[in-house]
Amino acid sequence: MLQLLQIENFALIEKLDLELGPGLNVLTGETGAGKSIIIDAIGLLVGARASGEYLREGSTRARVTGLFNCRGISGVEGVLDELGIPREEDGSLLLSRELSSTGRHTCRINGRSLTLSMYQRVGQQLVDLHGQHAYQSLLKPDYQLQVLDSFGDLAGLRGEVEGIYARWRSVQQELAELYGNPGERERQKDLLRFQIEEIDKAGPRAGEEEELRQELQVLTNAEELSREAQAVYGLLFGGPGGGREAAYDLLARAEERLKAMAAVDPEVAKWMDFLAEARIRVEEVARSVRGYGEGLDFDPARIRQVEERLEILRRLRRKYGGTVEEILRFREEAAATLDKLEKQEENAKYLEEELARLEDLYRARADELRRLRLEAAGRLEREIQKALQDLALPAARVRVVCRQKEVPGPRGWETVEFFFQPNPGEGSYPLAQIASGGEMARVMLALKSILAAVDEIPTLIFDEVDAGVGGQAARAVALHLAHIGRRRQVLCVTHSAQLASLADCHFHVSKEVRGERTFTLVKELKGRDRLEELARLLSGEASPTALKHAEELLEQAKAINGN
Repeated sequence: MLQLLQIENFALIEKLDLELGPGLNVLTGETGAGKSIIIDAIGLLVGARASGEYLREGSTRARVTGLFNCRGISGVEGVLDELGIPREEDGSLLLSRELSSTGRHTCRINGRSLTLSMYQRVGQQLVDLHGQHAYQSLLKPDYQLQVLDSFGDLAGLRGEVEGIYARWRSVQQELAELYGNPGERERQKDLLRFQIEEIDKAGPRAGEEEELRQELQVLTNAEELSREAQAVYGLLFGGPGGGREAAYDLLARAEERLKAMAAVDPEVAKWMDFLAEARIRVEEVARSVRGYGEGLDFDPARIRQVEERLEILRRLRRKYGGTVEEILRFREEAAATLDKLEKQEENAKYLEEELARLEDLYRARADELRRLRLEAAGRLEREIQKALQDLALPAARVRVVCRQKEVPGPRGWETVEFFFQPNPGEGSYPLAQIASGGEMARVMLALKSILAAVDEIPTLIFDEVDAGVGGQAARAVALHLAHIGRRRQVLCVTHSAQLASLADCHFHVSKEVRGERTFTLVKELKGRDRLEELARLLSGEASPTALKHAEELLEQAKAINGN
């Protein structure tokens, strides 16, 4: 519900903080005081189109902020989750609209900026505005279908039909893809087989290309490497190319000299071990280098083989990826695609059988849904008729028309639309085409009073729903609104003392002129102030007779509300 409404620089309102309560809230006051301005501000808050005309004279910015509590309202929570807006643990939700004289208006939810269309999706789940110029969810055929299903407790069956339809369409799509272009499918399979066979025939392995490049480099430099190996051996261990004296021999001579020194100074002996180890290492390196050199062979045939293999890998890389690893990954993906195509054909018979089964199941469940909808439509029409009689529209009728479509849809076979007939002998028209604002408001009130138990929108606003209604009809309007207020938060603009007496929270709207500026003010009425306002609504002034009548209304309201 809407807990706190803050308005700044909006039309006649300079600054207003309004704390609303649960149940029935009413706004009363003289005509032109600004009651409808507050309703317009709430409309803007939940997504109505912005207009620079709302800016207070002399202001460049206007802001409307609303703090809602939406805990447990699945419609709101679902939209928030879909939009990725975090939910507060206590269910609070802060909506804000800001208007600018530059035309750059902003929408925010919990401080996050949103597009207007995204913002409206949340706002339409929070408030239902009923007024001659405000959007009304019940005028939309899709919502009327939802209302009928909620009234008839058909949401579960409709969900089942939606699931069957979704699976049915999915199978149809799979078959369409399978049978769409057999020639193209065969060409695709042939290409995949060729690609897989080409890669498999080459048999590339990870790291192979680098190994081949290294081998080629050694093979093409084999003669030079062999000469260098012989030279290294000679330097280390003697022989051709080693010079006059080898490193091994020099180390041996140095070791002998240290041995003689150690005979004089034992401390020198530790260096003998280092030289002995170095001599062993030199010998190992010399023998290894000699073996390496003797193993080198300049082999033109092997060079050609390596170059041919590298060329094969280069061709594969040009076609299937920049590295051998990418080539292998391409092969895996091609094999998976080929397997899927072949399995699709294998599954064709199963899919055709599944399609027939789902079609039969859809028809059976959609037919049952249609039957139950028609029954619920009849019950709903009778309930609305009873409510309209109480609301001073005894001759009016609302028909719930279920039209069967030629093609099935996710919600069944039919579309649903509410039609209104104001008087016998006159035509019926969709609710959206009702010309009279008073009739529209009372039809909405009748529907809302019936659907209060199943409709999730937490806050309902009625702008002068009782206009042109008096006597017993006005009392019926008031009782209907009080009934809705037991399940939902209701905000009403009214001139009816009977309705105002039933309010859980009563606010008085007035305007005053200070200097050359006009200001709209709102005050919550209690005690004597409320009694005098009810008396004013009854007779235009707080006369003793009107005050007594007002006291009687409050006593009756206490009995009705159980206070």
